[in-house]
Amino acid sequence: MNLGAIAEVAIGIIFVWIVLSLTIIQIQEWITTLLDKRAHDMEEAIHEMLANPNLKAQFYDHPIIRGLTAKKRRAPSVTDPWYYRYPLIRGFTRERRRLPSYIPSQQFALTLFDIAMTAGTESSLIQQGILKLRDDIEKDRNLSPNNAIIVELNLLAELARSAAATEAGTAITQKTLDLLKVEAHQFVDKIKVKYPGLKLESEMELVIREEIDKALKEAERLKREMDRVVKSQPKADLRTSLGKLRRGVAALSVISPEVNQTMNALLLNIEEYVTAGETNLAKARKNVETWFNDSMDRVSGAFKRYSQTMALLIGLAVALILNVDSIDLTLYLWREPSVRQALAENAAMFELSQQDIAENPAEALQEFRNQFVGLSLPLGWGITNFEAQGITGGSCRLFPREGQTFGIQIFTSTRCLVPPQSNNQMNLVLKLGGIFITALAARQGAPFWFDILKRVVNLRGTGANPAEKDGK
Repeated sequence: MNLGAIAEVAIGIIFVWIVLSLTIIQIQEWITTLLDKRAHDMEEAIHEMLANPNLKAQFYDHPIIRGLTAKKRRAPSVTDPWYYRYPLIRGFTRERRRLPSYIPSQQFALTLFDIAMTAGTESSLIQQGILKLRDDIEKDRNLSPNNAIIVELNLLAELARSAAATEAGTAITQKTLDLLKVEAHQFVDKIKVKYPGLKLESEMELVIREEIDKALKEAERLKREMDRVVKSQPKADLRTSLGKLRRGVAALSVISPEVNQTMNALLLNIEEYVTAGETNLAKARKNVETWFNDSMDRVSGAFKRYSQTMALLIGLAVALILNVDSIDLTLYLWREPSVRQALAENAAMFELSQQDIAENPAEALQEFRNQFVGLSLPLGWGITNFEAQGITGGSCRLFPREGQTFGIQIFTSTRCLVPPQSNNQMNLVLKLGGIFITALAARQGAPFWFDILKRVVNLRGTGANPAEKDGK
């Protein structure tokens, strides 16, 4: 058995698989970015953790989290409302908030602590109501939201957040809360004064007035219930941050019992577990960070399974469109020693590393493609007209017999879609099998096959790359 020839065939096949893997990575990244998959998966996970849509909206609107998107809010538009009735136009013009694809555990803990410490304030509850109104308006397809309205609701929510921080501080004052209520009650009237060219629809105006009034009344009701719950709790030292945190966690039980139960478990007897040089609050934050990291590990696992499935489907589509048939390619390389030897020599002199592939997949793809320049591999499809070529009895079939060739007939014409060097040894089952093998191999990823490639090159007897011997 000629082990050298087998190694050369393996090198050629692996080269093709690496190129296809890098192509899939690029396509998959485009699709993931377009769908914003990572950000939406994280949003769903945080929604499950906080167990309350209002808390989730308050979390994502917090300056710490909002700053992770590195995108400034756009200037408001005063375009006529009819313009926004068209879904296509509406999707491009309305105020859209980007969600971060990654949130550090430290930022999650700091944001959650800040929300918890102000949870028992009426201003915080008003802020949740305003954010809920904003989200409902953006999602309601029966309304025609204007960018100016969304921007002003965001500004009103910012005022509520600032008022909540003041209200929960040491110098508690009613002044900021009263200012917030006045601004909320006069919201629609002030928009009309600020944007005289804005034509606010009567339906939109009615929704805003009713929902703001409802949010203010609901905040008063929940505040009374929170005060009752907090009073029933053991007294906490409000001079310390941990004491304020415990009071806020108790208040959270009114709007999110699940978060209250989780936080209580994370803060349970925390004083007993504090190590030397560690404060109670630092230990609490560490517990919350661990909770967040564990949840994100599950999200990462689900995203990995999604990515593997997507990679397989993309691999099948690309392999089918480009006719990357591993079975046919293997047979071709076995019959063409000059082609496989050229690929093997190129592989022996290749200098890319796994780090280069991971950091610059586009450049790595181009480098691998350069290795196929001047080589005629049986890839792609061609169109053959048997009648025009005057081939008597010639035709293409999915399961060809003697005198026929494998191909896909284009409707009822004499034209056929055929692979290069097609013959009666190929049929539909072998073709689909070869394409499926290609998709499975590409699904493993370019770094995996690049590592295998280097081992096969060494097995062939070329030795290790001198740069690798020097540790470069």
